[in-house]
Amino acid sequence: MKTINYCALLLASWALAGCSPSAAISCDDPISPISKIQGTGPISADVGTEVITRGIVTADWRQPEQLGGFFIQSLPTDTDASDASSEGLFIAHSSMQPELSPGDIVTVQGLVSEANQQTQLEHLTHLEVCGSTEVPNAVELRLPVASVAVFESLEGMLVEFPQELVINGHYQLQRFGEIVVSHERLFTPTQKVRGKAEVAAILAKHQRQRLIIDDNSTLQYPAKIPFPAPQLTADNPLRSGDTLVQVKGHISEFNGNYKIQPQQPIVMAHRNPRPQPPAPPAAEHLRVSSFNVLNYFNGDGGENGFPTSRGAESVAELARQQAKIVAAMQALNADIIGVMEIENDGYGNDSAIAQLTAALAVASGHSWRFITVGEGQLGSDQITNGLLYRADRVTPKGEAMVLTSKPFDWGSRPPLAQTFNFQQQPNAAVTVVVNHFKSKGSCPKDANNPNARQDDGMACWNVLRTESATALADWLGSPELMQVSDEQIVLGDFNAYAQEDPMHALAAGGYYNLMPEYAPNGYSYVYDAQAGSLDHILVNENLRSKVVDLAYWHTNADEPRAFEYGLENKTDEQAELWYQPNAYRASDHDPLYIDLRW
Repeated sequence: MKTINYCALLLASWALAGCSPSAAISCDDPISPISKIQGTGPISADVGTEVITRGIVTADWRQPEQLGGFFIQSLPTDTDASDASSEGLFIAHSSMQPELSPGDIVTVQGLVSEANQQTQLEHLTHLEVCGSTEVPNAVELRLPVASVAVFESLEGMLVEFPQELVINGHYQLQRFGEIVVSHERLFTPTQKVRGKAEVAAILAKHQRQRLIIDDNSTLQYPAKIPFPAPQLTADNPLRSGDTLVQVKGHISEFNGNYKIQPQQPIVMAHRNPRPQPPAPPAAEHLRVSSFNVLNYFNGDGGENGFPTSRGAESVAELARQQAKIVAAMQALNADIIGVMEIENDGYGNDSAIAQLTAALAVASGHSWRFITVGEGQLGSDQITNGLLYRADRVTPKGEAMVLTSKPFDWGSRPPLAQTFNFQQQPNAAVTVVVNHFKSKGSCPKDANNPNARQDDGMACWNVLRTESATALADWLGSPELMQVSDEQIVLGDFNAYAQEDPMHALAAGGYYNLMPEYAPNGYSYVYDAQAGSLDHILVNENLRSKVVDLAYWHTNADEPRAFEYGLENKTDEQAELWYQPNAYRASDHDPLYIDLRW
């Protein structure tokens, strides 16, 4: 048996808070069982109390840059009869002495604390190895659980999953090495339902069925992401919709989020492989696409003007961004592309839209051009809407039209409408309208503002977006637009999921979302590990019968942010390993397209 008295070692320097001379503990001393320390609630009743406890080491994460401690679990003789109290405990102890192995029986003395809502023992004064035994069998855990309390009752314990776990999100993968998983794909509630009660019910269910897979490290922006094994690269991607098999590890907690600290390397099944580009449309079909270009800013059009206010930080970053966007646009094989989040710097030779269009023309070999609206900017925001088109396939009919009156004077960007004649069908003329409604963020400071969060799942600025939808429908139905063409496509980033008020307002105005007929579980965006569509392509009644295909191309939303063009918080090796000049993660929104036949 080996005993270490940390108070005796460090008393002179007072390195341990609360340290005072005390007698060495022995393996036979009375203990506070782990289950008593954990209790049956979310917070231990013993917080601030020094205790002696005993357990079997089930995992040791004390190596530099790991978790700074180890997990123990009760001996069979020390367990209680309650399923509500955990038999596992994290021991916060970064010293590598003594050496520990899974199966070692240890007796420890330290202070009970709640670290980010996880019950643990810290400030150890004694640690004694008292022999060894078999590591306890993992508890089988199946999602969804009956209540979140089930996760709490297993905090610190070794668990295993008999089911495959579906990756739902990886927003913090690059920064913290985390993946959000469930037993199924999770959708933003308002993609599927309306109403506070219905939204609350889905969110409550999500809490019972989601966990975070961690990389067992406290590092931020680690040099290596271990998922999928041996490490994340552009050629070895991880996508939402892929699954993890035979997951086994310890449950930990961080501020109400329950995590799995894997006991063994994660095995991945690629259930959602990268989609191939859509097949080119038939020559007699017209393809129109919606593409959010994720703040495409080109500085001054030359070597200067960087960092930009919202996009690339350097010429090098712009080159990486542009290569990915152009690759994606080229692969879409569209005749018309509506773009959002492009720099609002006019239409001159050095403008962002001119540079992007020229790059697409060179890469594709087609006659790509863009629609202009006067000589200045469209709207007052830093970003705006744009239209790119193939001059060998379509011809603009008349001048572009825009709506800049309220509510498009602030928040929602002015919609851009242009009618095109389709050269393959002499009588075919369609008006394409590009939109980008106010985002859900930057909420009003006044909680009484009707645009503040209403806990209905639609987040902030819903009233403004709904007003935008109503005004848009009224404008599109006006003689000014209908006399040019009575067949209309309304597309863009509406910042509203399928069942939210703005989309219902557009439907009431005669603009229909046919996507559920073609892709009932489709999505264009993943937020908080929940999929949904902020981007839509709508048609009016006159065009409805002309639709032959409508689809998402899931190249972006399922891909890690690490694969974006940016160089910030990446090592030189990561900047190379994670980047390819292809369509995957060219933006954070998936592109959509519609095929029409007259």
